[in-house]
Formats: sequence, C-alpha cells, structure tokens
Amino acid sequence: MRKLISSLPVLLLFLASSTFAADTILTWPPSGKDAMLRFTIGKLRSVSSVSGQSDYLGEALVENVSAKTIPSASFYLYLLDKSGKRVGEGYLEVTNLAAGKKAKVPVSVHAMGSYATMELAAQHLPSDEPMKIKTSISSQPAGASLKLDAQDSGVTPEVLPIVPGKHVLEFSKEGYTTASTTLEIVENAMPGSVEIELSPLTLDTVILRDGTALLGNVVSMTSASVDVTVKNRSTKLDRGRIARIVFGQHRSGARAATAGKTSSASKQ
Repeated sequence: MRKLISSLPVLLLFLASSTFAADTILTWPPSGKDAMLRFTIGKLRSVSSVSGQSDYLGEALVENVSAKTIPSASFYLYLLDKSGKRVGEGYLEVTNLAAGKKAKVPVSVHAMGSYATMELAAQHLPSDEPMKIKTSISSQPAGASLKLDAQDSGVTPEVLPIVPGKHVLEFSKEGYTTASTTLEIVENAMPGSVEIELSPLTLDTVILRDGTALLGNVVSMTSASVDVTVKNRSTKLDRGRIARIVFGQHRSGARAATAGKTSSASKQ
C-alpha cells in the first residue's frame, strides 16, 4: 500500500503534464461548418517572462480542408484565461495553400498572465481569386513589347503571374510582324513558360510624325521627299512628315533611316 501511495503523485504529475502539452485544434469558421482551414497548434514554449508578461513561440500545422486553393489568409490568435478573458494575442498567416494540402506556420504570442484556451479572429479572409501561376515569356529575338489580354505587360523576356483561365499574349517589335498566341493557365499548375519566334517584316514601314504607320515598298528617297508604294498605289511624302523608316528584311543589310538626314538613298 505504501508503494501505491508514493507513486500516485508521479502519476498525477504525468497526467497534468500530458494535458498541458496537448495540441489545440481550431477551425475557421470556428463553428466548423463548411470549414476552410484546420489549425493544429502545438504546445507554446515560453521564451521570456518579465513582470507577469510572457512571450511564447510555437508552431501550427495548417490544413486546407476546402475544395479551393487559398491564396492568402491571416488570423489573430487570442489566448484566453479560464473565465474567457483575453490575456494574449498572436498572429497566423497562410499563403498559397492548395486544397487538401498542409503546411507548418510559426506562431508567436505575447501574453499577460496564464491562459487556458485559444481562439481565432480573422484579419484577412481568403478571397475568391485563384492562385496566380508564374509564367516565363520570351521571344526570338528578345526585346518585344508584350501585352497580356490587351494590357501592356513589359518587354520580353518577362515573368508574369497569371490567373488561371484563357488569355491572349501579343508581341510587337519594330521590324517584325506583330504576333499573338492564346494561353490557357490551369489551376494549381507548376510555373510554365512561353516562347514565340517573330517573323521579320517583308514590307517597309514608314512611320509619320503623327504616329501613322504605312506598310509598303519605299521606291526612292531624297532630302525632300520619299516615294512609297502602298497596296500598289504610289505616294510621294514630304520628308518633313516622316519620323523614321524601317526597311523590311527582304533586302540584305537594310537599316532604319531617320528623317532629317540630308543624304539620299535608293532601294536596291
């Protein structure tokens, strides 16, 4: 009997320690109905304690129990005492967590007094916007102006985060024909790449100072005028109206000509 009594305090200490070390499981929404996230928060360890105020560190295992990828979400983690009074506050953040996947996130909490339970409060809830997929986009030759769905998006080579769905990429570069291609991004896909080869222009491009671009064949140039054939129609342009001329690639060694030069050139 003496042996049994002496071992009882050790057993009680073990049970108390196990209870204190038990994981805390929280869901969002807290009701558990149509839950999106499940948090399993391990034991918090005290890293400092001064005048009744303590700082705790720990780790939470977060599981996306919804059917959609969660691009980002953040929550306040509150510590409560036995009466339900808030005695501590921390922060949890989730980023790019696919449906059914788990991730470990750090937990840090500042508390004023001992706690008994925890609860979550949303700071930033997941939106309906799907996770964007990084896509590397390049052209041959490089340096083409790039548009994604008619929006200016840089110059190739470029890396763009693109939402899932069907899109149109457009490439334009002086001296080359404008090219476009459709692109379909699948949800939760790995980062991908797109490369397109641009075709050299076979026609000359005469760019006027008002921004108008004429495609045709430059027949001759002088310091005063330029003769150009556009759709089998000959037109003489005053040299002062012309900003520059880009020769098509059908002629060898052709170079862009800038208006204002006094020298003359004729098409070979």
